[in-house]
Order: sequence, then C-alpha cells, then structure tokens
Amino acid sequence: MLKQSIQITIGLIFFIVVFILTTYLSVYMFVKTEKKIIMPDITGKDIIYVLELLSENNLNTRVEGNEYHSNIPKNHVIIQYPKPGTELRNGRDVSVILSKGSKWLVLPDFRGMSNEKAQILLDQQRLCRGVFSKVYHPGFNNEMIVSQNPQAGTRITRNSCINLLVSRGNRIKKYMMPDFTGVPIEEALMILSQINIQPLSVKYDSDSLWPENRIIKQKPGFGYAITKDEAVYLTANRKSQNISQRKSGVSLYVYTVPNGFLHKYVLIRFNIFGVTIHVYDNFLGPSEKVYVVVPNNCDASVLVYQDDELVDSKFY
Repeated sequence: MLKQSIQITIGLIFFIVVFILTTYLSVYMFVKTEKKIIMPDITGKDIIYVLELLSENNLNTRVEGNEYHSNIPKNHVIIQYPKPGTELRNGRDVSVILSKGSKWLVLPDFRGMSNEKAQILLDQQRLCRGVFSKVYHPGFNNEMIVSQNPQAGTRITRNSCINLLVSRGNRIKKYMMPDFTGVPIEEALMILSQINIQPLSVKYDSDSLWPENRIIKQKPGFGYAITKDEAVYLTANRKSQNISQRKSGVSLYVYTVPNGFLHKYVLIRFNIFGVTIHVYDNFLGPSEKVYVVVPNNCDASVLVYQDDELVDSKFY
C-alpha cells in the first residue's frame, strides 16, 4: 500500500515538473519569436506625427504633461520614455512630455492693424487684453490701432497684458449754425458753401415784415452745432401770388462749365415744392452744358456746386 502511494506521488511530481517545463518553453518560444520594436527618436516631433508613428508600430501614446521650452515649438515632444533605441513589445506605452512653446515672445507690431485682428492675435499668442482706450486720430481709420504698450519688439512672457490705443477716426468738424434771419438767400447759401454744407431744402413763404428773398426761417436754429452732413432747411420770403397771376409755361436754366483743361465735378440741386432733387451729379468737361427745365407756376430754385463750392444760384 505504501509502495503504491509513493508511486502515485512520484508520478504526480513528474507530471507537475513536465507541465511547468512545457509552459516555460512555450512562453519562452513565444517571447523569443515575437517581433521586437525599436523605439524611434520622437523628440522635437509634432504630436500628430508621433501619434500616427506609434500607432503604426502598435505602441500606445501617453501624454504625461506640458512644459515651456525656448527651442521646441508648441505641441512638439520635449521628453520621451522609453529612450530611443530601446527594444519594445507590441502594446507598450510610450510616455511623452509636450512643449507649451517658449515662455517668452517678441511682441508683434499692432499699429495700423484693425482692432478685430489685434484681438485675434492676442488670443493666439495667449496674451492678456489690457487697457483699451479710444482717441480721434486723422492718420488712422476708425477701429485701427494707433499705439501699443509695451512697444513692438519688446520681449515679454505669455499672459502679459497689452494696452492698445484705438482710433475713432478723424474728428468730425462741427460748426455753429449762423443766424440767417433777414439775410439774403444768396448770401446764406454762400456762407453755408464756405463751410461745405449744402442745404437739404429751400422753401418759400410769405412774410410782410421782411423784404423778398430774405431768410425768414431756418432749421437747425441759430447757435446749434452742425456738421458737414447736417440737414439744413431754409425758408425764404416770397410775396404770395394767386395762381392766375403766375405766368404759365417753363423757363430753361443753362449752366456752362468754364473753359479750361480739367473736368469739373458738378452738382445741380433743384428745389421745388420744398423737395430737393439732384438733377445732375457727375463730372463735366470744359464748355459742356447742363439744362434744367423749371415750371413757371411754382416757387423753385437751382443751386449749382462745382467741386463742392457754390458757383451759381437762380430763384424762380
């Protein structure tokens, strides 16, 4: 009985030893025949390229962190582990640390750049938006950068705050509305022409207290601040007439460009029934003519501007 037990024990031990040896040899042969991968040098490479390269070699990429680096661009590998040349098996993790770019940068020149473009560039460079001030400036269009602080070319760190001075454009020149009450209409139009203002409308009304063709109403009133594009309305005195007293038919107004060598910009404004019509607004050559047909049975006026200057006026 004892002899039989010893035989069983020896057989069991032999089986276990054979199993262990067989398993070891199988694993050893598998590892021995498995294809080895040589770790490539990915330092300084872009992360997109690294992901593609390691994936093609059945390796996994693990980003362990980001650090500033003065020489390696943003999103490029600074450090890798394992080191280049190391033999790796399939599925091995490869750890990398990526660059956040240089902590320092040379500040670009924002002057002359649009405010919108400057804002985008600040965000791209990870710079803080500092104080934004606005000022009228004749040399820069509206919303253009006039000046900056720090100055262009200054070496600064990321997240530094940049102050910008933004243009509001050229300051709009304002004039004080003159008092035209009682002034002859031709004189009033000449005064407005001298400050580059063209009245939007010239109307007529009857007022026995004033001579004919004198201004009796104006809008805006005396003392108001007006600009070049301000709408100015004038009302001149004209004796009231019955319709039967007015002559019928039409009158013909003719304007001739003076002799010379250059074309002139001519604007002819026809006021009738309180409405202003631009009957001509273009360039004319020397000695060329423009004709305006004016009804005789109503109050009307023709104002001629040549190169933005009042050169002739006719009232009907």
